[in-house]
Amino acid sequence: MKNRPHFRPNPYYEDLERMEEAVMSILHNLEMENTEIHENNHKLQKEITFSRNLLSQLLMENTCRKKLVPLKQESKEVHLDCALNQKYLVDFNKKDKDQQRPDPASSGLRKCKRAGIGHTPGRELPEE
Repeated sequence: MKNRPHFRPNPYYEDLERMEEAVMSILHNLEMENTEIHENNHKLQKEITFSRNLLSQLLMENTCRKKLVPLKQESKEVHLDCALNQKYLVDFNKKDKDQQRPDPASSGLRKCKRAGIGHTPGRELPEE
């Protein structure tokens, strides 16, 4: 066995093994970077979606505010009209009550006329 020649590794094979280790190390680093970039991309997509929704909500709120200004003015006018109508109704009711109040002097006569009692020009009163 001592006469057997010593097996010497091929230098190209050793170079290939070193290159494979370097390539595998680079591949691992790229995979880790890819994973990190994918996570960052996912976070950014969430932020973009949130920003779009926020912008949409702000635009909707702005539109609603623009529509609300005339409605508030109209509401004020309606409240003013209601207050004026209520005042007119109160005044009208007061006038109506004043017109319906009987004269204290003629109230007895009216009651008698309604009941058919009392002196009327075409009828004579019975003598007692």
